[in-house]
Amino acid sequence: MENFLLNPLPEKISELEEQIALIEAEQKRCKDTIRDLMAREDLEKGIFFPAEIHELHQRKNMLETHIQYRRVRVNRLRLRGAR
Repeated sequence: MENFLLNPLPEKISELEEQIALIEAEQKRCKDTIRDLMAREDLEKGIFFPAEIHELHQRKNMLETHIQYRRVRVNRLRLRGAR
């Protein structure tokens, strides 16, 4: 998945929508993992995952930015009448 995050954005709406779906799925995996890690934390036993949770939050936010770029591109292409 990381490959297309580094490449230029496609010029076809269908390709952009496919990428958005993939990114949203990865974003959901991040959210689920964050929830799991937070549920597994135990104050009394000293079990914490701050670095992992922070890294996942950063990744989730980065993915949201990539989604927004693609949505803007889709809107621009639709304004120009592209498909």
